Amino acid sequence: MNNKKAVIKENINNTIGTLKMLDEHICLLDYKCDYDLEGMLAQGCPSILKTAVFFQKTIHSPKIAPNPFVGHGGCSTFNVRTPDGKVLMGRNFDYKESRVMVVWIHPKKGYRSMSVCNQNHALYVDLRKSRRPLRVLAAPYISMDGINEKGLACAILELLGKPTRQQRGKTPITTNVALRGVLDTCATVEEAIAFLKKYDMRDVLGACYHYFFTDADNNSAIVEYVDGDMYVYRQKKPDESMKLTNFFITPHGVCREKGRDRYEKMECALNDTPVMDENRAMELLKSVMVCFRSKYKVFRITTSWSAVFNCTDRSMLLCAGMDYSRRYKLSLDAPCQAALVEGE
Repeated sequence: MNNKKAVIKENINNTIGTLKMLDEHICLLDYKCDYDLEGMLAQGCPSILKTAVFFQKTIHSPKIAPNPFVGHGGCSTFNVRTPDGKVLMGRNFDYKESRVMVVWIHPKKGYRSMSVCNQNHALYVDLRKSRRPLRVLAAPYISMDGINEKGLACAILELLGKPTRQQRGKTPITTNVALRGVLDTCATVEEAIAFLKKYDMRDVLGACYHYFFTDADNNSAIVEYVDGDMYVYRQKKPDESMKLTNFFITPHGVCREKGRDRYEKMECALNDTPVMDENRAMELLKSVMVCFRSKYKVFRITTSWSAVFNCTDRSMLLCAGMDYSRRYKLSLDAPCQAALVEGE
């Protein structure tokens, strides 16, 4: 074994060695491998297959990849200030039931981050060993939301519309690579917007997506793509709370709308209570959680996790499995540690 492969194997073993079960819904991971985002962005990744192939070469394993066979989801998010002026971003991730993974990532070039993944989004391609812990190695490229050391929080939300396929002659990137690039390289909402403008967006999994950003200076923005064009909606006033679910803000955006009721419920709550502490923000997320079973599917769609990101403190209050009696406080500065806190 050459030295490079030996280092990769050591990093893989060290990463898997940090894997920790917090409860039946949540596991924690301190990621210590090189996932070569710089190379991924330079090469471009026009599809989930290309992303998988590049990642497999980076870690020298053909068996680990983002999962291309997962179904559709929902999600809700908003931003708000606390009574003492801190900045929060609340986020529900609504999807097929699955275990949640929180991952701490330390890039060689870039900002440290703490992000959240749905383990169904990772695939270990070996039917005899389908539950191997190696699948967690895909974590950097399956994260759905997170916060970095500069206090920039971001989230991906799904739209049931035609996938974005920009063709402007720029380097293409997929949905989750875009989120990883923002967390690793951007400190503010404006930097996140500028980052996305540099690339052609290529959505994955047969849906399209929009993006929600909030930074430590209480700037927020929503980014959408309609007919190949990027649209940005910024917070108009410093004390304004933005919110987002699963329909276009852009007037001529077309998709099968869902989440209007959740959006209006958040809007009313934020108008009535324009400042909230973390527990109150979690209560708002609880009020818009989802749990249903489609007559065409054998599984339930539920709120896999609810997260309140504190952009000021670089921390997160987390509930999973729709269990709001167990609220965990996690910090970017304390990998794989979580404190159980009392809810309301």
